[in-house]
Amino acid sequence: MDKLYGILLTVRKKLVYIAVVLFAGIMISFQFSGALIERMKNDLLPEGALVIYVSPLEVMVLKLKMAVIIGLLCTLPLIMFFVFRAIIEQYDLKPIKINLFWVVISAISAVIMFLLGAYYAYFIMLPLFIKYLYLNAAASGVVATYSIFKFISFGAEATIIFGLIFELPIVLTILTRLGIVKYRTLVEYRKHIYVAFLVVGAVITPPDVISQVMVAVPMLIFFEISMIVVRLLGIKKD
Repeated sequence: MDKLYGILLTVRKKLVYIAVVLFAGIMISFQFSGALIERMKNDLLPEGALVIYVSPLEVMVLKLKMAVIIGLLCTLPLIMFFVFRAIIEQYDLKPIKINLFWVVISAISAVIMFLLGAYYAYFIMLPLFIKYLYLNAAASGVVATYSIFKFISFGAEATIIFGLIFELPIVLTILTRLGIVKYRTLVEYRKHIYVAFLVVGAVITPPDVISQVMVAVPMLIFFEISMIVVRLLGIKKD
């Protein structure tokens, strides 16, 4: 009972830390969420298309959602730290000596890879994807009028998703170096992972083959890049 109480107390402290960071991120980012929405609209909206709001509170709710997304991104490093420490304790990996240099390199690499993924989604994939859908609708004689909430939410969510996808090489390398995930297990379940990526591409995009491919193919490519990185750097040696 005492052990369970101690675990609950530790979890509560971690949740408090996460909640504080989340709240601070939301409060700060809410101040410039309106400018961020305007910038995304100008960058992603095809020429000739229109955005509207369909409910009185739609723009305000959108600003709050953008602030929450940014707040969650601020908590992500803290959450990963807690998860990493829990994994070390769970798998009795305390004797492992943590090299501060490689910790810093991994952290910097994670930030760079996330930014690269976000850049790919925001400046390359989304403009082509949205313009394709717009031209496809215009060819059918349909006027493109988007809900501001759905349009900006889609752009923000796609950007975040691809930022996280680009973290795959780093995550898999760390897990294999710790011996938690085996390289041969990844090879064995490669086909299943491919199917999972295709399902994700189908879920987060409209029912259109081209749009699904634009989302799923980068996932597959980065998984294969992850496999190469793991093969070269991540396999734990006895």
